[in-house]
Amino acid sequence: MAQHLSTDSLSSSTPPVPSFPHDPVVFRFAAITITLSQLRYLTFSLIGIALLWPWNAFLSASAYYGERFSHTLSLIKIYSSTMMTVSTLTSTVYTYYLSQVQKGVNYRARIYMGLSLTVGVFVVMAFSCISWWFITMEDTVFFVGLMAMVFMASIATGLAQNGTMATVNVLGSIYANAVMVGQAIAGVLPSIALIISILVVGEHTTEASGPRKDYGVFVYYITASLVALVSMSLLWWVNVYKSHNQYRLLNETLEGEQSIDSSANDVDEPEIQQNYVSFGVLWSKLKFIVSSIFFTFAVTLIFPVFASTVESVNYDSNFRLFKKDIFIPFSFLVWNLGDLLGRIWCGAPGSRFLINKPSKLITYSLARLVFIPLFLTCNIHPYTSASQSSALINSDLWYLMLQMLFGLSNGQLCTSCFMIVGNFCDTDDEKEAAGGFTAVFLSVGLAFGSVFSYLLVIAIN
Repeated sequence: MAQHLSTDSLSSSTPPVPSFPHDPVVFRFAAITITLSQLRYLTFSLIGIALLWPWNAFLSASAYYGERFSHTLSLIKIYSSTMMTVSTLTSTVYTYYLSQVQKGVNYRARIYMGLSLTVGVFVVMAFSCISWWFITMEDTVFFVGLMAMVFMASIATGLAQNGTMATVNVLGSIYANAVMVGQAIAGVLPSIALIISILVVGEHTTEASGPRKDYGVFVYYITASLVALVSMSLLWWVNVYKSHNQYRLLNETLEGEQSIDSSANDVDEPEIQQNYVSFGVLWSKLKFIVSSIFFTFAVTLIFPVFASTVESVNYDSNFRLFKKDIFIPFSFLVWNLGDLLGRIWCGAPGSRFLINKPSKLITYSLARLVFIPLFLTCNIHPYTSASQSSALINSDLWYLMLQMLFGLSNGQLCTSCFMIVGNFCDTDDEKEAAGGFTAVFLSVGLAFGSVFSYLLVIAIN
């Protein structure tokens, strides 16, 4: 069992380098070999993608549903806001419920249940885009069913996220990093896909002439199901190997270690939580970390407000990048790339990018509010006349640099928070319970951030 590390000791030391002394090769093909630790990292990265994919899927399908409800304009207007409300409220309430149901819980089973439910939801959603039975369904009935699917997807994500974070808190911080990196990848892929689709086929500006099948959305939903299926398959494969030494916690070192007979250490990784751990106990140990998680995600949700509003100051240029239909998704891509880099750098061996001191995390998370006035210096109100931009700093490079730094800071903060949680817990029960505890603050932070973003929109308009 890893010893409890104090805040002072963590702040004065560099992040431990992963060491896997009994790391068997689980796959070999020609010159390619994959060890257990590598397979486990890949598994949790894919689970990270699966956790964020539902949110991206419903957002990316907004254009299709805009056409689907073309004869009921009221539903078009409320789709996005209703989807966000149902998703955030469900996630917040359900993650709190899961955090309280601890004793005797099999967290690995929660991962399987969540991912299985994700597969089911998105198979239904996929066929709803190509089946005439769904396409010709009365708009209000279809809308209610769609929100039910959003509700179920949020339940599925809550289950998988709770089980995943509880598991990686026990296994070691490098696997928490894998989840964070996977989520960032899930953010980058839709931005790239959107830009490519616009460049290849252009934006669809014609009005819908009636119900139609959409195989593009079908493929995106099916991909979500496949990612979840592959994640479950890899998790099953990983769990075939039981030696505790094959996934040694990262804050253990091998200095002076004697030869170990791995066959004598074949024990199952912790699956069933034995004792209930109260929020009071977890708060006393993790209050600065979970507060940082809350502030990080609350502040981060201002990013879509600016990314969807700010346009290029070079509006009269013929260069394709400066056109609104490309510049806006490109700014989303820049933010997501920054976020991905921040998460990857935190997981590098001996990384100085990883923040180990909770007091620094909370100060850093609050300091990111400075990005709001900085973004206001950009082209937040596209040109006031035919020849003049309203930007205080008349530079697209300045704006894109802000988006990159904002994404980078988000990746660094959220990854650091989730990677060090296990270091401040004394027992496996506390580490597993901390998975649900941190998820609650993440969900509340997102909910608060969504409200704050609406207020910001009103303030700047």
